[in-house]
Amino acid sequence: MSALNRRSLSKMYNLLSLIQKGMEDQIWSIKVFPSEDMISQCNIKANMDRPSLQASDVRDVQAEFVADPFIIQHNLKYYLFFEVFNKGSARGEIGVAISEDGDKWEYQQIVLREKYHLSYPQVFVIGEEIYMLPETTGADRVLLYKAKKFPTEWEIDCELFPGRYLDPSIVKYEEKWWIFAGSEGGNLHLFHSDHLQGPWMQHTQSPMITNDKRITRPGGRLIACGNQLYRYTQDGSQYYGSSVRLFKINKLSEFEYDDEEVSLILHGTNKESDWRKDGMHHIDQLMISNNRWLVAVDGQKTRKRNYFAWKLDRIRSKIFR
Repeated sequence: MSALNRRSLSKMYNLLSLIQKGMEDQIWSIKVFPSEDMISQCNIKANMDRPSLQASDVRDVQAEFVADPFIIQHNLKYYLFFEVFNKGSARGEIGVAISEDGDKWEYQQIVLREKYHLSYPQVFVIGEEIYMLPETTGADRVLLYKAKKFPTEWEIDCELFPGRYLDPSIVKYEEKWWIFAGSEGGNLHLFHSDHLQGPWMQHTQSPMITNDKRITRPGGRLIACGNQLYRYTQDGSQYYGSSVRLFKINKLSEFEYDDEEVSLILHGTNKESDWRKDGMHHIDQLMISNNRWLVAVDGQKTRKRNYFAWKLDRIRSKIFR
């Protein structure tokens, strides 16, 4: 049998399997809530009954889900940037919502779309400039964006380094810039630079961890609390987006690295009606004052669908996007 025939049979088998089993969609939603402390263990006290934002809040595209929220405060308002998965383009795009008080959020619009998938829009302020470091694996490089007109217009500032890195997470710590990033197969990479725009160098020990999907892919912004630095990681060992773990970084230099796990802090509830029944995989935290934080998380509920209904929905979305 020729290679072409084997590929055709494989595709036919996969299609028949999808028709028989149906499709499973991970529907992600976002919750924002106040906290008196940095989230360091699984003891969230906020009312988590309803999400703050979900796909139905998105009005300018047909959204399948919203995920990966990041918060900043600017001119006395709170801005939440997040991935919007557009059914029409079948790609992630970046949307923004605004809040006066951190409690009630109003979706605004898509602010960044490319010909490749975008997600994980980490936003941060340096002086008078506002930057965004999203995941851009489809571009085969890590790209830094800068606000041309905040919050709705963004442009590429520079390429930081080449490669298909997952959820790059940036932090300035002890006068040096650091980026933690995952890669396929469960690897954790570490880069450093004296300047935001580079040149960036990979750590001498990078990848720091290999072949471990439980503790390598970043799950949110790194948090510096006093002299201590923490990283969050999504646990994808059983399935994608199951939970989030917290690690304390004990050593961080150009030549050394060491961390230790603190706790499992986010996970699904297994409650059938819950929007986060099947998992959580992201957290961002904004310190508002010494004893007040604003926290954004996401959660998912898996939805099973008939294959033909799923395919028809995709076609309809592409036609009317």
